[in-house]
This record gives sequence, C-alpha cells and structure tokens, in this order.
Amino acid sequence: MLTAQTIKNRYSDVFTFLQGDLSATASGCQIPQAALPASLVYAGDIAQLQEARQHKPAIMIVSTNIASSVNATDDSASCCFSVKNIPLGMAVLLKYFDKKRDRFTQWGEHHPTAVVHSAAKIGAGVYLGPYCVIGAGAVIGDNCLIGSHAVIENGAQIGACSIIHPQVFVGAGCVVGSDCEIHPHTTIGSDGFGYGVNPGGRPRKISHLGNVQIGDGVEIGSNCAVDRATLTSTHIRSGAKLDNICHIAHNCDLGENGFFTAGFMMGGSTKIGRNFATGGNSVVTAHVTIGDNVMLAGRSTVTNDVPVAGSYGGYPLQPMKEAMKTLVSLGQLNSIRKKLNRVIKHLGLSDE
Repeated sequence: MLTAQTIKNRYSDVFTFLQGDLSATASGCQIPQAALPASLVYAGDIAQLQEARQHKPAIMIVSTNIASSVNATDDSASCCFSVKNIPLGMAVLLKYFDKKRDRFTQWGEHHPTAVVHSAAKIGAGVYLGPYCVIGAGAVIGDNCLIGSHAVIENGAQIGACSIIHPQVFVGAGCVVGSDCEIHPHTTIGSDGFGYGVNPGGRPRKISHLGNVQIGDGVEIGSNCAVDRATLTSTHIRSGAKLDNICHIAHNCDLGENGFFTAGFMMGGSTKIGRNFATGGNSVVTAHVTIGDNVMLAGRSTVTNDVPVAGSYGGYPLQPMKEAMKTLVSLGQLNSIRKKLNRVIKHLGLSDE
C-alpha cells in the first residue's frame, strides 16, 4: 500500500505535488488503460494522461512537461504529482508493490532441507530456501534472501540485504557486496578460459586461483557467467547493471554504474571505465581498456583501446556519426558495384 502523503513526505526531492487528496491510497500500479480506483498510474504524455483520467486512479504521476495539463483541468479524482524522469519515478515507488520477498519468505526463515556447513556464518534475518547449500566459512550478511537450490561455496561472502535467486552459483572465495541482486541460473566464479599448450599440441588447463569481487548495489541478470581471475580478482564495481546472458571473462574489471545489455561478451583482462553503456550483443576483445563515459551501439565490436569518452558503433569501431554513415553506405554497396561495372565496361577497362 502507498499513500500520496508518503510520496509527499519522503520523496519531495523526486516528485512535485500538484493537487488532490493526500490521503489517497494505491494498492497496486497499472498502465493507464487498465487503471482501477485504487491504482497508481504513470503518464508520460498527453495521450496516457487522457486515458488515465477516464479511470480516475487514486494517485497519478505525470511527466513534468505535461504538468500544466493537470493544473489546467479538474483532476480532483486523482492525487497528482509530477516527476522529471518517469523511469526514476517508477524505481522509487514500485517497490511498494513488489512482492518479490514473498517468494523467499513463504518457506519460513530456514527451510529444513537447506544444507548449511557448521563453519558458515548466517546473519540475522536471513531466509534460506529449500535445498540451498552454504559451504564452510561462507558468510551471509544480515537480511539476505537465498533462493532454493542456490549454492554458496566455501569462503564466499554475501553482503547484507542481497538477493540470491534460485539456482545461482557463487564460487569459493567470491565476494558479493551489499544490496545486490543475482538472478536465476547465473554463475559467479567459474574457472576462466585459460590453457597452456604442450609441445604435442594438447591444451593443459591453467588453474584459476583468484576470485570474483562484486561491489554494492550490483544487479546481474539470468544466465550470466562471470569467471574468476587467474591469480587476482575479476571486478564488477558498485552500481553496475548486467542484463541477461552476459559473459565476463577472467581478470576483467567493470567500472561503476555501467549498463551491460543482453548478449554482452568480453575477453579476459579487459578494463571498462565508469558509466559505460552498451546496446545488445556487443563484444569487447581481450586485453583492451575502455575509458569512462563510453557508449556503444548494439552489435558493436571493440578490438582496440577506447580512451576518449563518447558514442561509438560498428565493426571496425568508429565514432557514432561515422559508424552511421558506414552503415548507410553498406546498404548501397550492390548499387555502387553495378554502377562501377557499367563505368568499367563503358571505358573499356580490363580487370587488370
């Protein structure tokens, strides 16, 4: 449940009160078309605002650029606030309706099938789901949620208030910070892809003795793989967000507050700076360095250092304006080839 008074009292730095009854209470959040009298609704444009008005939700959050439309009409049926950034507004308020915690707490605090080594340390308020495994010397911080069939190996550490979803693997000695969330089927601390080759050509595995260190406030999607370092640590710095199906190779270092969209892959010993963002299916090769504030278009490929902040795209990688020109030119290659053949024929030039 969420009251309009709570929004006004706690989040005045994000939301501006426009008008309405501050005792209004929302029990859920719906899109404008499906709004109910007890709904919280977000409206980012005039069309959404008009649709929401017809349903008279309890609380309405509108984009700042259409706030004057609320003030100019009678929206007394809804308590209205404005926000400059709708996604931020959703991030702040939707947690009031998130029942994710119920998925973990329904079994009771420690399910009887959970396997916890006697040398493990479990903090206060921790919930352990069915068949999860906590190894020797592992440390689970206060108020963590550990899903069913999750494995936290020997010596691993999970910071306070982190959520480990079902069937997540956290390898021995790896460290996950506070307020992190790791989604199902993700592996943290698998061995890196490193081999030596003997004189006969047969590969021999290089043991990976390092770990993975994940900062605070990191979220990692489903089906991701983060390899442990050979001798030191693979780092995912605080605030980084990884989408589903990302591969982070051994010895890599991902900077703070980066956005790594689905299908992102990177080779070993690569360092990426702060505030990185990439579209889907991008690839960064091994042993390169990308500076702070770099943005990649989807399906980009990085094969050399990118020290200068800016937007880039394509393969070979180019600044975004040049990459867009190249993309347009590729679509015209067949036409250019045909015209060139006509010119060659007209001039009587040989292939030589």
